Amino acid sequence: MSVSQMEFTDLEEKVSKLGRSVLNCLASDFGKAYVVAITRDGCPACEKQKPELNGLAETVLKKHRGKVVFIRLHVKQPSGDLTESLRAKDMFGHYFYPTNMIVIRTRDRGAVELYRNASPEMDELERNIESALETAIMMEKESN
Repeated sequence: MSVSQMEFTDLEEKVSKLGRSVLNCLASDFGKAYVVAITRDGCPACEKQKPELNGLAETVLKKHRGKVVFIRLHVKQPSGDLTESLRAKDMFGHYFYPTNMIVIRTRDRGAVELYRNASPEMDELERNIESALETAIMMEKESN
């Protein structure tokens, strides 16, 4: 699968257990761009974006094997219960679903967010992935 799925509660647990920032838990390696799509149960825009993101991931991963990581971070909202969604919004500071972010790891600041948008067009997301990957590779060279 080109886009791995992570449950939000699993990420919360990882952040708590490791005592690291959420971005540092998501972007662990230098020289890679991490594309994170925050999605939620019952979100029509999330369902619409899912096959588009999968297609983009296949294209990008063929071109940049091992240098781009796609993560679908899924937030549950059972029976309209907003509890988990509100925790995710507090953690990431987003409002809309799906929200897409690109994160890289830096030498001096740890993981940093380079891009964020709600329901972006895939060509825009792809352009930003390319730019973020260039920066990530530069950061990797500086860290050596």
